[in-house]
Amino acid sequence: MPRFLKTSAFRLTLAYTAVFGLSVLLLLTAIYWTTAQNISRTIDEAITSDIDALAQHYNTRGLGGLVEAIERRTGPANVSGSLYLLTDPKFRPISGNVSAWPANATEQGSWVMFPLAGDGTEAAYGRAKAFRLPAGFHLLVGRDTRALDRFQDLMAEAMGWALAGTLILGLGGGALVSRRVLARIDGISRGAETIMRGDVSHRMSTTGSGDEFDRLAATLNAMLDQIERLMTGIRTVSNNVAHDLRSPLTRMRAQLETAVTQGGSEDDLRDTCAAVLAEADGLLATFNALLSIAEAESGVRLKDAVEVDLGALVEDAADLYEPLAEEEGLSLTAGPMAGVSVHGSRELLFQALSNLLDNAVKYTPAGGAVRVSVLPPSEDHGPVLEVRDTGPGIAPEDRERVTDRFVRLDASRSTPGNGLGLALVSAIARSHGAALELDDAAPGLAARLVFPATEKA
Repeated sequence: MPRFLKTSAFRLTLAYTAVFGLSVLLLLTAIYWTTAQNISRTIDEAITSDIDALAQHYNTRGLGGLVEAIERRTGPANVSGSLYLLTDPKFRPISGNVSAWPANATEQGSWVMFPLAGDGTEAAYGRAKAFRLPAGFHLLVGRDTRALDRFQDLMAEAMGWALAGTLILGLGGGALVSRRVLARIDGISRGAETIMRGDVSHRMSTTGSGDEFDRLAATLNAMLDQIERLMTGIRTVSNNVAHDLRSPLTRMRAQLETAVTQGGSEDDLRDTCAAVLAEADGLLATFNALLSIAEAESGVRLKDAVEVDLGALVEDAADLYEPLAEEEGLSLTAGPMAGVSVHGSRELLFQALSNLLDNAVKYTPAGGAVRVSVLPPSEDHGPVLEVRDTGPGIAPEDRERVTDRFVRLDASRSTPGNGLGLALVSAIARSHGAALELDDAAPGLAARLVFPATEKA
């Protein structure tokens, strides 16, 4: 038996064909009533769908777009008996193929039957729905019912042929659809096997039709892109960790080896232990920073988010760093303070602000100034936390990459640090829906945490 005959798609098509055939047989006993009901419902749904489409034209393109859409629908290609009438607030026609507004179309959203100007050979009526547009305009959308009347007359004869055609086409279509579905599934399966063999750069192919399989392939490709980015990030972080840990571990080993092989006085051994402890503290600081970045990116600590007063946050951070700034010969000021708050983790936001202040104090030369402030929200964004200094700043071409892990610019190589401070700030900002912006303070650097604008109710 061919494989497609065993597929769920073919069995579903076969079952649908059988049920539909049985339904046709049952419908033959009450063909006129059933046909009238089904066709009337179909017409009503088509009218409602048409109304939604025209309303969308009006909402997006205004009155001119609506008039254009109606004229296109009432042109020579209008063979479906569609009826349209757009009037001004005084019911004077603007566009459409109905000469005048029906007298019985008085209620908003009401269905009406009204006579049409026919050729005299048969009665002509239209079924339509009327509603009022913004600015007082009125729109009537409907269908000519003569096609329905003629269709009912032909239905009895057509149903016999339709039953036979349904069975034949249903089975043939089931085989065709099953083959097509099976081919698409096989393509996805082959792609998955390629990826399982280690080629993570492979992506599922799409046909451009936008069907369910294309959407599935696009979803899988997006997932694979994210996995590849994560794997690249893991490799990068692993390489950077190995590179940044090798030097301090080598120094620790050399110091301990010297102490073991050469001995020395008690003071020498104490100095060696102190140096090793300092190196160990640096390693712990690096791992703690990496853990903090991972924690911020995971959003775990945002589960218990609260309203954070940014003004109070800035005051606390300024109080903490003011003694250090004075020790370095800097002036640290706080203000202005906009009375705003954001929803988030106070601990994480305090950590981000502390990192920015630490960098500002660390890289600003003696005699310089550091200012931390809260800027009010605007139409484009929410509140802003800003740390501005008079230090050397960051070159424009380096401002994007300094937020990557373990990136240290040449000018900061002689300054203690692990290259994770701004990466942590950026991760905390993203977890709060904010953005870290680095700009020229002329002189110095202006580092800003820009929070998103609050949606208005």
